[in-house]
Amino acid sequence: NGARLRAEMDVWVSDQQMRRPDVAYFPAAQIGQMTAGLPVVPPFVVEFASETDTEIKRITKLHDYFEAGVAVVWWVYPSYREVYIYTSPKTVIICSDNDELSAASVLPELRISVADLFKKTV
Repeated sequence: NGARLRAEMDVWVSDQQMRRPDVAYFPAAQIGQMTAGLPVVPPFVVEFASETDTEIKRITKLHDYFEAGVAVVWWVYPSYREVYIYTSPKTVIICSDNDELSAASVLPELRISVADLFKKTV
């Protein structure tokens, strides 16, 4: 349908702050706006936690995303095989094992278990 998942794209969350989510979902209409040179904020982003992430850094990013208009943020913790699904800075579901991941308000068809997300392929 023309929508795209993009890795490491610059997203301006305010006039002074740019973020680069690990993965961002852009609907087809936003792809057209981007092509025209207009700034857009993806409705769904994925961040992978790293050793250098501090709690304040993660919370700041989370607030930046939601204040800019992002609807769903997945924060992935590979070391623990957990995914935190945020639908606001105050609303989070912690998923692991066979829990189903969703970005339903943005991508109703996206459904995958945490186990499948971390499944290794050969």
